[in-house]
Amino acid sequence: MADDFVDFMFLRNFLDDTDSDFVLEVATQLRLNSFIIFLLASPFFRRKSVPRIKNFAEEIVPLYSLQDFCLNFRICRSVFDIILDTIEEALVADHAGGRVDVTPAKQLLIFIWYIVNQESMREVSQVFNVSKSTVHGIIRKVTRVITTRLRNVISWPDHERQHQISQKFQLNYGFQGVVGLLDGTHIRLASCIGGDQDFVNRKGYPSVQLQVLIEDSLLITSAYTGWPGCTHDARVLRNSTLYDKAEHHGIIMPDGFVIGDSAYPLRDWLITPFRDNGHLNPQQRRFNRQLSSCRQNVERAIGHLKGRMRRLREIPMHNAEDV
Repeated sequence: MADDFVDFMFLRNFLDDTDSDFVLEVATQLRLNSFIIFLLASPFFRRKSVPRIKNFAEEIVPLYSLQDFCLNFRICRSVFDIILDTIEEALVADHAGGRVDVTPAKQLLIFIWYIVNQESMREVSQVFNVSKSTVHGIIRKVTRVITTRLRNVISWPDHERQHQISQKFQLNYGFQGVVGLLDGTHIRLASCIGGDQDFVNRKGYPSVQLQVLIEDSLLITSAYTGWPGCTHDARVLRNSTLYDKAEHHGIIMPDGFVIGDSAYPLRDWLITPFRDNGHLNPQQRRFNRQLSSCRQNVERAIGHLKGRMRRLREIPMHNAEDV
């Protein structure tokens, strides 16, 4: 009993007054007697409220101009409204935590603020006047809702659209039949998930692989992630739905193909540069230069993605499901 009480009081130092329900739940699970629970719930033992910014989401954000909103939240207000209309019902369904229920609009603002910046949950909680535990719960819930309700936002183009994409690539780079550009990137993790060293990539830091395919306008048409950082790009591709559908289901138009770098295997639908073994002829070198010039667009798209969603520069989570 004494050890449980000491452990509980140590934990209590990291909570604030909005976590009172959680305090009582833990105290009950530790089977502390009713008198001690009464004392812990009393104002004498309760930690004072943490000073925070008041009414930022309720009063300040509505005053933002369209430019200011886009500058701070990295998306335009109209896109925010579309996302909110799509997921609002799911965000109302249950209570996010804390003393006061957080509105769907504020939940979405908190989520976007977190993913477009590199601030900690503590800093986000101070800006939006909620507890850290509420921020954590909101981020998990909104992520879950978005991945289920907006999974069709990233969609593969039909053959008519692929033909239009091909014409744009041909006009700009001289290649006929290009329907997309393929590349992979590393999403840095704060630490290896479960201590598994397979997440350490060749650059020496823990990460997960993200494979993306884009069209001429830098729009992502396919995304696949989850493999540890040490995994080769070719293996990630072979285990993706893109590879299976391109090989067996004809999702790429006739005479169409995707461009990738030398890490990928050469396939009927995937064109890669000539291997430079020191014996390339002038035509092969020219082909490689032109291919590289075209392929740099996917690198630009990845740069824009990480520049806008800055949380992708490092994810400070340690659970595979959360990541």
